[in-house]
Amino acid sequence: MSRQSLLVLVLLLALGASGPTAPCLAAERVGVVVLHDKNDPPDKLVAEVERLLRNVGFAVVSPEMPWSKKRGFDATYEQALVEIGMAAEELRLGGATQIALVGHGLGANAALGYAASRGGVFAVAALAPSHDPLRHREVFLPDVQKARSLLNSVGGQARSLFVDMSQDHDYDLSTTAEVYLSFNDPDGAAVMPRSCASLKQPLPLLWVVGVHDPLSHLGRSYAYAKAPSHPKSSYEEVEADHQGVPRKTARLVAEWMRGLVAP
Repeated sequence: MSRQSLLVLVLLLALGASGPTAPCLAAERVGVVVLHDKNDPPDKLVAEVERLLRNVGFAVVSPEMPWSKKRGFDATYEQALVEIGMAAEELRLGGATQIALVGHGLGANAALGYAASRGGVFAVAALAPSHDPLRHREVFLPDVQKARSLLNSVGGQARSLFVDMSQDHDYDLSTTAEVYLSFNDPDGAAVMPRSCASLKQPLPLLWVVGVHDPLSHLGRSYAYAKAPSHPKSSYEEVEADHQGVPRKTARLVAEWMRGLVAP
């Protein structure tokens, strides 16, 4: 065996020992942006997904998004998509030639929104995807009207308390009228079925729901089936609640992504 072949074998064995089976060498390097859920930090629930993706050879960034507890919805949905683009550019500067998105909850929503509005996304893994102003139209409508009124009278930076939803439970959210409308307007950009239907071309879509997630009853037809069909797309149900889906499916996500780049 040549010295070069031996070095390749050692590298593959090392990767395999630290996570799922090592990927075949791909012609293109894929970078992955991992997006956390609403009111979560980037180093908590999605940390295992990020770790295993790194272990199988992907370049990964996990930015703190505007909906983290620390940031408290300090930017609009559209601005959040710009931040995803900045994270993708960071990966490209590091040598990535393809960009995939992995999101949990609202992060999955934004991953779909980005793929639908920007294009050029290699693949999307949506883990326990959530937040849909269209489905909660009746809950959000009074505060959507309130936000529009504030926007017209005193400007979009007027801050107030608005109702928001997390796993089908409402809570009070303190933010600006402009930010609230961007996330909760039923005619806005954060409607997942609309994002799926607006994908410009078929792309591999992994959609994972936990059977104990309040949103699991929505099924395939809710949004997943509205995306253009792709032979590598997959709809999966796992034994987990909303918070448990990322850890439960971290290996599944890594293996699925690995399968997309294998020759």
